[in-house]
Order: sequence, then C-alpha cells, then structure tokens
Amino acid sequence: MVKVQDIINKIEEFAPLSIKMDGDPTGFQLGDKEQTVNRVMTTLDVRPSVVAEAIDKKVDLIVAHHPVMFNAAHNLDLASPQNQMYRDLLSHNISVYASHTNLDKAHGGMNDWLMEELGLQNVRFLDENDDYSIGRMGETEKPMDLVDFAKMVRDAYHVQNLRYVKSDLGQKVHKVAIIGGDAGKFYPEVLKAGADTFITGDVYYHTAHDMMANGLNVIDPGHHIEAIFIKEMANILNDWKRSNKLELDIVQSEVDTEPYNFL
Repeated sequence: MVKVQDIINKIEEFAPLSIKMDGDPTGFQLGDKEQTVNRVMTTLDVRPSVVAEAIDKKVDLIVAHHPVMFNAAHNLDLASPQNQMYRDLLSHNISVYASHTNLDKAHGGMNDWLMEELGLQNVRFLDENDDYSIGRMGETEKPMDLVDFAKMVRDAYHVQNLRYVKSDLGQKVHKVAIIGGDAGKFYPEVLKAGADTFITGDVYYHTAHDMMANGLNVIDPGHHIEAIFIKEMANILNDWKRSNKLELDIVQSEVDTEPYNFL
C-alpha cells in the first residue's frame, strides 16, 4: 500500500526541498499525506482542465512542476474558478504535490533534461561553486549562426515559434546557458559564467535591452518547454515502482496548459 507521503519521500530524495529558491511555495500543496494512492498523474500545471482530467482518470495524487498556490487565496468564494478547483480537488480526495525550483536545481532534473534535448557538449553547472546550481552550461560543437541555433532550439523543444535577441557584439553561438521557466533576472550570472547565449522564457522587454547591450544573445522559447516534466517525472516514478514492485498506476496528463496562441 502506497501513501502520498511515500511518493513525496521519493521525489524529495531526488529533489530535496532544502535546495529550493527562497520564496518558492513548492512542496505539498493540498490534501492528505496519509491517503492511500493507487494512481498518480504528472502535469506541468494544475489548472481546472487538468483537475477535470484527474477526476475522470480516478487519480489520487497530482504531481506537478508548478505550484498550484503561487498566490495565497484571500477568500474561498466559489465564484472564483481557482477556488472551485480547490473544492473539486478536495471533494474528490485528490492530493497535490509540486516540485519546482528544487527540481530545476536537482542533479538530473529540469535543466539537465532541457540541455539533453539540445545535445550540447561539456555540460556543467552554471555556477561551479554551487552543488545545486539553478542553471546549466553547454557548448555547441562549433560556433553557430544565431538564427540557425534558434531554429535548432525551436525544433528540439517542439514550439511553434520563439523570440531571440541578438547581442550588440554580434558574436556567434558557442557557450550556451539554460534556465527553464522565467529566469531573465539571472543574466548577470550567465555573463559571469562566460556564456555568449542564454536560453530562458518570458524575457522582459527592458531586461532584453540590458542583455543585448551587455553582449548576450538570448533565445526565449517560452515557459511551456518545461512540460518535459510530465514525461520525465513519470519515468522517475515508474522506475521506483518497478524496483519496489509496487501496485501503482502512473499516468501522464494529456491536457495542454500552454496559455498562448500564435499566428
């Protein structure tokens, strides 16, 4: 018999909460840690459509990358779709756990997965002085044209389109840093690490100007590339299930939580 706490223990063995970024509301989100779990569903986001999917699939535990409670609820008025979602989770005995910035930093975690998709060489921590660096660095086999590299990123992450910023220095792409999600604020650390190109999502307009002026190419493929979590976390849980011969179903969310449409 597997309980919610057993699964939490396994995830935190891989991505300890102690390494999360300050202020990140990650970890156990909602439900009962002592509840028996027969079916787990992995997802990037916990949205009403994802909860409906979990109810339909008779899921006991949702394991997400993004915390469901980024912003605290100020009331429980069910006119709010977010509050309705909390009610649906509780009324169907579905617990929720999130592994966020701790998973970004974990060895073999989010930023390693994203780097593997690009096939870069000499992959290392962005911050060599940190046992759990938030980002990763890698190198192309030889210097590449920025547009050609941007197309490679687009194809590797299966995105419809992306934005890129060309450094004022006009240099080619060779030393590449990546931090999944919204990490534009880390660009000074990226420059310090010696990267010529930075891949991250949700780059702010004025920050893009600063990056460009400071000699950094930037590729913004969006935030949703972190959906790689769905498959990779399912793999981690399935390996644990097999090695311990557990009676546990692991399903992957099929709901697309990308909020943007593109022309």
